[in-house]
Amino acid sequence: TQTGVYRSADQGASWQRISPPWAVWDLALAGERLFVGRRQGIAWTDTLSAEQPTWHETAGLHGVTFFRIHPDRLDADVVWGGTWGNSIGVSEDRGKTIAPLNNGLETLSALDIWQHETPGQYTIGTIEGLYRTDDGGETWFKLPGPLQRQTVFSLLQTADGVLWAGAADGLWFSADYGVTWGQAEGAPVATVLQMGTTMLGGHSLMWAATEGRGVWISEDSGRSWTLAGLDGLTVFTVAPDGEGSLLAATGQGLYAVKPLLNGEEN
Repeated sequence: TQTGVYRSADQGASWQRISPPWAVWDLALAGERLFVGRRQGIAWTDTLSAEQPTWHETAGLHGVTFFRIHPDRLDADVVWGGTWGNSIGVSEDRGKTIAPLNNGLETLSALDIWQHETPGQYTIGTIEGLYRTDDGGETWFKLPGPLQRQTVFSLLQTADGVLWAGAADGLWFSADYGVTWGQAEGAPVATVLQMGTTMLGGHSLMWAATEGRGVWISEDSGRSWTLAGLDGLTVFTVAPDGEGSLLAATGQGLYAVKPLLNGEEN
């Protein structure tokens, strides 16, 4: 939250703050280490289960806002962070220190980072479109198409290889790795702040958290979309609660949303 990291030990019935009063933008768990993207750099802890975790601050880029934290899936020592106005920060020692990557992205704000299956390939969403690297960040090129001048907040690549981009003007998809793009049918024309996939009640879902239009879901890999709930609220992220509902973090608190899925009776 904008007042710190909170933890619940009773499935959300009660919450306790376990960090200083930081303005927090993102959390990422890598093994036992929890990374926190903050308004003033990155912090981390290896003692998340302790009553009061011990926190460490990453050296370097202190004072920079980190919107997204991405621990590398292939190298446990590497952590990438998307920043406001300072491109990408990269740590090669599990978050103890971090330095700007730059390489042509010096003044860009990186709002999301997607690591592809091919080693060294990443796509980032920025305030000025999408950028791709095929060599681990040494060189970058801008993806063509209608998102070139668009702010892209969130990225997702599904199992069928389709690349999804949540932008300021809605939800976009590319079946050819970012060469051409189309807008998702039935999805709201609203800023998509975050996307993901999850299992809910035996159903495989894609979800999109939007600004002012609530939570939207798809049960058919993005071919069609329906409102799951909270229309009128801004939703920042979504996670399953293990009991058949989605937990939605909104601008007005935490909500449980139980969407009506295909084959279920109201």
